[in-house]
Formats: sequence, C-alpha cells, structure tokens
Amino acid sequence: MPSPSLPIERPVPQQQRSSRRVAEYLDTAAGLFAEVGYEATTMTAIAERAGSSIGGLYRYFPDKPTLALALHRQYSQEVEGVWTPLFKEAKTLSAAEFAERLLARMSDFAAKRPGYLPLLTSPIRLKRDAASRSNLRAQFSKAFVAKKPSLSRDEALLAANVAIQLMRGMINVCAESDAKRHPFIIREFKKALANYLSDVLRK
Repeated sequence: MPSPSLPIERPVPQQQRSSRRVAEYLDTAAGLFAEVGYEATTMTAIAERAGSSIGGLYRYFPDKPTLALALHRQYSQEVEGVWTPLFKEAKTLSAAEFAERLLARMSDFAAKRPGYLPLLTSPIRLKRDAASRSNLRAQFSKAFVAKKPSLSRDEALLAANVAIQLMRGMINVCAESDAKRHPFIIREFKKALANYLSDVLRK
C-alpha cells in the first residue's frame, strides 16, 4: 500500500521574504524612535532588535535617514485611508462634527503608530510627494463643496489648505509636547478648526 504523500514545502519567494524583512526593519525602527527618539536610535540597535546582522539591515537601508524616509512614505500612504470615510460623511456633518472627527482620526492614527510623531521632530527633511498633497487638497475641497455647493473652486481649495495646515499644526505641536498635554492640544485645535469651518461653510 503506498504511503500517504507528505505536503511539499515550497520555498517562500525571494521578493516576499524581502518585503517581510523590510516591514520588520521599519516596525523595529518605529518602536525604537518612540522609545528613545530618532537621534538616539542607531542602525546597530535596529538590527539587533530585529534579530539581524548589521550587514543585513544595510542591504535594504544604507543609513538611518533612508530608513526614516521609507517609514514616513509608509505612514503617508496609510494616512490616506483615514480621510476617505470622513469625506463621504462630510455632507451630513456640521462644521463642529467634521472638525471633531477629522482631528480625532488624525490623533488616533498617530497613537497607533508610535514612530509617527518622533519622525516629525527628527532633523531630516520629510515631505509628502506633490501628487499626494494635491490629492488631499482635492478631497478636502470636494467635501467642502458637497457641504456648501455655492463655494467656488478657489474658495474650496483655500479652505482645504487652511484645514490641512491646522491639522498639520496640531500634529507638530503634539510632536513637540509631552503626551499628557495631547488631549488639551487636540481640544484647542478642534475649536479653531470648527470655528473656521463654521464661518466658511455657513449657508
């Protein structure tokens, strides 16, 4: 009687292994940035915590700024998903509700990604690509026009820019402040954004 066949172990594709390893390095770096800060984190510490040799880490990231920029690009892509549900709800929300949900979503995003705020205060230059910035402004302006159809394109884009800058301001102030102060900072920015949008979107 023939013996039952054993499952064949298929090797994990090289590209899949590489992607998984890169994700491990980025997650490890994010944790260390949160614990000790960007400047105190070393490539050696990242490699050791990730269970890798320093050479293995350098294979994917030649230096810490390159790794940090890759982590920032990842966060920038992930944050797009924060806005989509809110934009769909914008027409039915008051200005205060929109401001509340917008900044609550942003603060929740930062809380779930411990490396996000430390990156913002790092000495390296972090910028979203032009296409992402333009898309975000467009999404905000569409949400505002849905709320107030009489807004011109220029008025909607200006309101979008102001809202984005207020949101960015909240993130930057939180990044430079003790975590205990974050609820108070968020509260003040919510009031500022709600007051601004109430004026812009008044019918």
